[in-house]
Amino acid sequence: MSREPGQRLIVKDRINSEEDAHYFNEMYEDQMEWTVSTRKRLYRKMELFHAKTILEVGSGTGAILREIQTINPRARLVGLDWNLFALKFSQVESLSPNSICGNGELLPFSDNNFDITLCNYFLMWVKEPLAVLKEMRRVTRIGGWIACLAEPDYGGRLDYPASEQWEELLLESLSAHDPYIGRKLRSLFHKADLQVEVGLQSSVLSPDIVMDLYKAEFDKLAHFLGENSAKLAKLKYILETYSPADRFSFMPVFFGIARKI
Repeated sequence: MSREPGQRLIVKDRINSEEDAHYFNEMYEDQMEWTVSTRKRLYRKMELFHAKTILEVGSGTGAILREIQTINPRARLVGLDWNLFALKFSQVESLSPNSICGNGELLPFSDNNFDITLCNYFLMWVKEPLAVLKEMRRVTRIGGWIACLAEPDYGGRLDYPASEQWEELLLESLSAHDPYIGRKLRSLFHKADLQVEVGLQSSVLSPDIVMDLYKAEFDKLAHFLGENSAKLAKLKYILETYSPADRFSFMPVFFGIARKI
């Protein structure tokens, strides 16, 4: 299932200013903490520290590129994104910026150009994820790697209490084209003629981490939906009736990785 354009809400989940870029970069770096162990394993599998050319599609504020720079400072890193405010932030913050404004569905690079082509929390936002994967495959050299480091599936999220209220609010706060993209990774890679390894990188969170997660999510929801959201206030009230030890959250986040042969 994916959303029709008319179903999307006008929310503040896009970077429309330099101030937004700073806000979202902080949020991206927080998100990266939850998936760092899986990313490191994927980096090792792709032998990222030996790669000479690496492309990130949908690079945003450059959070992933900056991480990769610390692992492989010798590689030529290229980030591609359509948002000029995000690109500017990435260029300022990166040690060796090489950011390009472009469309992931039509990459402005020749065939067999990169050792590794990757994306992170990106396919959920694009209208034609299969076209993006095919382009990622095209620009990757033979023997190189194509990876989606993280793609969530909001339809598989579990919360206690108020699971339905959480799902409704989280989906309302997103203008993503397909919030359920995670479950479709295997099919998408297969259609792009790639033999994929798909995995789930989520785990059941401890009560203290759930508390931190909920606090961060309330802050984000208030930013995206408005402080006076009646639904947000109702959810807060429900959660306050339960002790921290009772609260439970599980978010399925998938990865997909394949070698071009």
